[in-house]
Amino acid sequence: MLEYIVRRLLFMIPLLLGITIITFVVVHLSPGGPADMLTGLTPKVTAEAKARLHSLYGLDKPIHVQYWLWLSRIVRFDFGESFKDGRLVIIKILERLPATLLLNILSLLLIFFIALPIGILSAVRQDSFFDKGMTIFVFFGFSVPAFWLALLLMLLFGVFLGWLPISGMHSINFPYFSFWGKFWDIIKHLILPVFISAFGGLAYLSRYSRASMLEVLHQDYIRTARAKGVPEKKVIYKHALRNALIPIVTLLGLSLPGLIGGGFIFETIFAWPGMGRLGYQAIMSRDYPVIMGVGVIAALLTLLGNLIADITYAFVDPRIRYR
Repeated sequence: MLEYIVRRLLFMIPLLLGITIITFVVVHLSPGGPADMLTGLTPKVTAEAKARLHSLYGLDKPIHVQYWLWLSRIVRFDFGESFKDGRLVIIKILERLPATLLLNILSLLLIFFIALPIGILSAVRQDSFFDKGMTIFVFFGFSVPAFWLALLLMLLFGVFLGWLPISGMHSINFPYFSFWGKFWDIIKHLILPVFISAFGGLAYLSRYSRASMLEVLHQDYIRTARAKGVPEKKVIYKHALRNALIPIVTLLGLSLPGLIGGGFIFETIFAWPGMGRLGYQAIMSRDYPVIMGVGVIAALLTLLGNLIADITYAFVDPRIRYR
């Protein structure tokens, strides 16, 4: 197992390098630039002044030279300075990373602990009223755009009913709350972003877990266990569920890129102070160092998520051994 983990970590190096090359080229070939964003509202700025800004940021060099200079800093864990405010990129990311991890971890837990029981019950009670109701929920989850649903829920629970806050991670008077007051305030701010972030995953994972469970329940060893008089709960939760979890673990690992990618949308809608919102703001202002920094961290988290999913196989099914 240790040898397998080391090989996967080494394989991640060229993969991450390829991701950075593609991202760097796309970012620099996109219309506009940092100088245009900084001087766009000042029509009196001359072309010479814009050229000096390009030279100051090193954007007058060929793109392969710019990438090499950026890569030489990255290997020293130096993400550079933001074009927008001059702050270190790594500091800005570390300030936002905990909020993004909190949102994504809670979304994954919500997907797993709700979608899995729904899928199991739908498979065990196939063609029942519960199963048909969950089928309608799945079609609804696949068809409704998450950003549209987010706006509707913000209007309903935040504006009309006033039950939940619709922006930020905590209230303005947060420092004056007691410990439990702060805890409850953060929970209220998390409800809508976590639900919207996990909504699409709940739909497809519940349907996938149902299909996986149905396939396992029709296997010969399940019929044999039932024929021997093994209690139904033991058949389902000990014999069937363990084998049905293997493909589900794959989906959980692959759902992490979707959560991180969706963070750019959801964190912006809910004004969540996370890495996704930081990346969106950097894209709009053409802040290249921040864009690349957020891209590298997001890609690294995605690759680590896939590695954790692969390692989890061994715990789900002891027959699996990596060599």
